[in-house]
Parts: sequence; structure tokens; C-alpha cells
Amino acid sequence: MRRALDLVFFALLSLGASGCPTDPPAADWAPAFEPGEQWLLSVWGPAPDDLYTVGGQARPSRGVIFHRDAAGWSEVDTGLGEVPLLNWVYGFGPDDLFVVGERGAILHYDGSAWTAQESGTMESLWGVWGAAPDDVYAVGGIPFAGGVPTVLHYDGSAWSTVELPELERANVFAFFKVWGSGPSDVYVVGQRGVVMHYDGSAWTEMGIGATQDLISVWGTGPDRVAIVGGRGNGYVHRFDGTSWEQVQPFAMPGLNGVWLQGDVIHAVGEQGTIARFDFDTLELLEDDVQDTFLAFHAIFGDGARLTTVGGNFSMPMGPYQGLAYARDLTPAD
Repeated sequence: MRRALDLVFFALLSLGASGCPTDPPAADWAPAFEPGEQWLLSVWGPAPDDLYTVGGQARPSRGVIFHRDAAGWSEVDTGLGEVPLLNWVYGFGPDDLFVVGERGAILHYDGSAWTAQESGTMESLWGVWGAAPDDVYAVGGIPFAGGVPTVLHYDGSAWSTVELPELERANVFAFFKVWGSGPSDVYVVGQRGVVMHYDGSAWTEMGIGATQDLISVWGTGPDRVAIVGGRGNGYVHRFDGTSWEQVQPFAMPGLNGVWLQGDVIHAVGEQGTIARFDFDTLELLEDDVQDTFLAFHAIFGDGARLTTVGGNFSMPMGPYQGLAYARDLTPAD
């Protein structure tokens, strides 16, 4: 039953052939490649010609990884056989990559081979980030009654469960993403506006004025942190080192993914939404809605281009459809 509910929640998280041509250089957004019959949930890479996106199908749970090199996009054979749906990817270079997914799945790539790591949990893992190869966090939970809001830590040898203080916010069964500016400044966001912060010695629950689900967090430093979320309507929160501010853009649907460069917040979400906000003022700089009914789930800049990925998350039982769009990074970004 929890597994079935997990799939339904995943659909609510965001209201072909597998040929993979090279990304076209473009000032405007354009399809990057055709992912076929699977969702794409996350995108990250250490360089423009070394980019990864992960996802898969929800039922039966089956994961997929695509990699972009100088020749274009292609599906990765991990050598591990069938793996569960994969939700997030993060790494420290071409030879140190972590991918997390359903049923506590954690995959690691060392530059030559993929291995499955023991997580010690069967909770779905929605996000992964680390300050260093021996200081990595993965977060998750099954977001219904009975789910356990989970934070795992990797010390370079093994994963262990992080003991957290009892949450003041009620009915939080899952964390969704984790990001930090360093080992003593780590944020975890999740259900019903929960935010946890680690200062290097202790975890504390923060109140940032949010009540809606917070889906993603990213930043560029301790005074440049952005969080996005919302279901029916999108919200953007930002921390400037002193205080938290938020904006609910008019008529903007829920937001799922965020990435920062300079003073610009890039956010993506439901109904093909791609938006840019001024970090300091939270002014909406651009609302570039794409001609698609699909939802974007993540966005990432690799130094040369922006890439955003997603799918038809409103159909948890299929048929599945993914999408990947890209455009050049510009001075305005």
C-alpha cells in the first residue's frame, strides 16, 4: 500500500525512440534530446560535455541514466541490471558521482564502474548533495502517514542515518532536497514547508514563513540560498545571509527545480514553466512558458548551457513521457 501511495504522490509532485542527437546551440529553449518513454527527474554534470540526467518509470519501478559527451546524449549501461526509478544526481567530478532513487537506492560511479551502495533504508530518496566526497547527504521519505523523514550521511566508507531533533511541524513524512554552501551550512527542505539546517554541530528546524511543500533548494554561498515549491501555485524563497523573503508570482503554477548563477534565480515547474527572478528583489525577470503540457522538474547550468528536464508526472501508471530542453547561457544569466 505504501508503495502504491508513493507512486500517486510522485504524480502529484508535479501537476518514443531513444535516439539522442547533440544539443543544438540555441539562444532560445529547444529540445535537447528525445528521452523516450521515461521521466527525467534531475540533471547535473561537472562540465558541458560531461552531463548526466536520471529518471525512469514509476510502475514497475525502473531507473535510467543518460550521459552527454562531445558526441551528444546516450543511455548509460551501469552494468547493474535493473535498478529502481532514480530521482537525483550529484557529484564531485567525472570520477565521483552519486545517484539516489526509490527503495533506498544509491548508485556510485568512480569513473570506470557503477556500484550499488547499501543505504540502510527502503524509504524513497529524493535528493543528494555533498560538501566533499567523504561528506555526502541523501534525503527522502515516503510522503504519507507511516513515512519516515530521512537524512543519510556518507563518510567516504558507509552510509548512516542522521539523528534529527523531533520536528515541531506536524505531518512531515518526507524531505525532498538537500544543498549546502559547505560542511557547516547545510539545508534540507521538504513537506509542509519544513526546513532543517545544519551548522556543523547540530541540526535545527527553521521557520521561513512557508506552509506549502518545498521541493528544491540551491545556492551559491551562505548569503545566496533559494528554495522553490508549491503545488497549485509556485513560491520562491530566498535567504540573503540576514533574513528570508518570499514571493508568490501571480498565476504561476507549482515550482519543482531551482538553480542560481550570480544574482539570478532560475526556476522550473508545472505546465512547461521556466522562470527567472532577481535574487535581491525577487522580481520576476522572465516567465518563459514552453509549449508543452509536461512539467519540468530540475534545471542546471554547466557553464555553457542551461538544461531542464521533466515529464508527464500526472500519469504515474503510464504511459510515460519525458522531456529535456536546453539553451545557451547568456550574460543576462
